Amino acid sequence: MSRQSWGGTFGIVAVLVVGVLQASAAETPKPLTKLDEIDAWIEKTKAIPPWFTWGADLRFRADYANNNSTLNQEIAGHETSQQKYRPRWWGTVTPTKGIDLNMRITWEGRHFSVPAAGPDFDHSAVLLDTLNVKATNFLGTPLSFTIGRQDIVLGDGWLVIDGTAIDGSRTAFFDAARFTLEMKEVQTLLDFIYIDNHYTSERWWAPMLHADHQANIEQDERGLIFYATNRSVKNTEISGYYIFKVNDRVLRAGDDGHIHTFGGRVAGDITERWKYRAEGAHQFGTRNDRYLRAFGFNSAVTYLVKDKWNHQIRGQYEFRSGDDPNTRTNEAFAPLWNRWDYWSQILASAFALESRKYEFTNYHRIGPGVSSNPTDKLELVGDYFLVFADENTMTGARNRVSFSENGKFRGQLIQTQARYQFTKHMKGRVLVEFFFPGNYYTDFRNDAATFLRGEMIFTW
Repeated sequence: MSRQSWGGTFGIVAVLVVGVLQASAAETPKPLTKLDEIDAWIEKTKAIPPWFTWGADLRFRADYANNNSTLNQEIAGHETSQQKYRPRWWGTVTPTKGIDLNMRITWEGRHFSVPAAGPDFDHSAVLLDTLNVKATNFLGTPLSFTIGRQDIVLGDGWLVIDGTAIDGSRTAFFDAARFTLEMKEVQTLLDFIYIDNHYTSERWWAPMLHADHQANIEQDERGLIFYATNRSVKNTEISGYYIFKVNDRVLRAGDDGHIHTFGGRVAGDITERWKYRAEGAHQFGTRNDRYLRAFGFNSAVTYLVKDKWNHQIRGQYEFRSGDDPNTRTNEAFAPLWNRWDYWSQILASAFALESRKYEFTNYHRIGPGVSSNPTDKLELVGDYFLVFADENTMTGARNRVSFSENGKFRGQLIQTQARYQFTKHMKGRVLVEFFFPGNYYTDFRNDAATFLRGEMIFTW
């Protein structure tokens, strides 16, 4: 590994580690510092008329990856190192009670250290990733709505969280109309959502401020969602939903067809120490000129130790059906608007060897995890997963170089994180992943993969 590839990543990691050690070593409260004074000054700058609120943040990331997209250290481009800089500014105007006009401007530039043959810097686009009108308890009714460009997360985000899959974590917005009916007497929320996402997100009402015509998804997408959540059972949340999604391919890797998804989610407390969540869904329709019939399930059980370090021990299991190569039907579960690296940075790239980036499907994922808080400001997280393929979809002569004929063990994933809240307006994170391929792959794709991220976020 070259010195250049380590430099940016470990610069941020070193700052985080030193800060955590210094702060954790303190056993008694310290007097006000310069950072405390800065926090107080930031709060004063936001003392403005009550009809206007604003904020901003700045995220620095340094990423190092080795073999993530190749699983072979002999292939050119197996090693990458980049630094990402994402400033955002947002504001809300409230002309009258219950009505908000929201806007957010986002840009993310990326500097590439490795590979040297690539561009030094990607300037990307300056865009509006939020632009909407929001009404709460409209005209005194239990109806609220948000119309325009907005972020949407339903449940744990298992199927609906990111409308701009291929631009990474720069944005996650939807062009949508969301109507929410709150039925307090039965402790139920009903969400009705219409989604209309264009592949470049360039709209006359939300134009690119500095356009590069960069695609955010590979297809134009439309969708209808009905999502109901009930909390009438003590310490329990029960949800049911129907999602209809239409895809119109634009780029080569895009999808065509329409997908119906019926599903449900339940989460709650078994006792004061035991928590659980479970979600399952069935899909049918058409995808790329094939009939679709697929299933998915996601779950976790967590035990709260309730000790000095606030240890939490969990077990997780997730299943997404894979395509059986011996049938004309497509059985691969479609992730809908969940194409993001929510459980692995490495495998988000490695799965592109058989589908496309962030297309998590055809797997069983099971394993334990633990988290703790050694101090009020420090969180440590660790997870271990065994990952299996549901179907050996890639069997056949043209895929024999990369994928085995009969193996279904994808491999082992180890992931650790450390998060530290330095001040009210500054936090950092270190993420480390290792993946060890199994017999689902051939010897050609059998090198261990590594991912390392250092991150600092400053919030105004």
